[in-house]
Amino acid sequence: MTKKCTPTCPYFKCAKRALIKRGRKYGRNSRGIIALCAWANDLCQGAKCTFAYCQKRALLPDGTCGLEQRKRREKIRSIEEEAEKEELKVKLKGKALRKLKDWELN
Repeated sequence: MTKKCTPTCPYFKCAKRALIKRGRKYGRNSRGIIALCAWANDLCQGAKCTFAYCQKRALLPDGTCGLEQRKRREKIRSIEEEAEKEELKVKLKGKALRKLKDWELN
């Protein structure tokens, strides 16, 4: 399930500069923040507003957050990709390569 873009996100901005955030912020937790629109004198609609944009350019047309999709895409990997990552790749040159070839022949 994709996460909807919210006006309490630190990257969410208003093109009219009418976004007002009120409330207390506890670290990175934004539960106590209320987003108000000074232009409409109402609560901010978030991604539904025509003037909403994202500083990271991650706001998709359907109102979902592109940053969340990127995180999910990175986490999902096939078993083959994981095996390739874990596989030890060693490139030998010169004397070490010759010794290894000699050991294989014996």
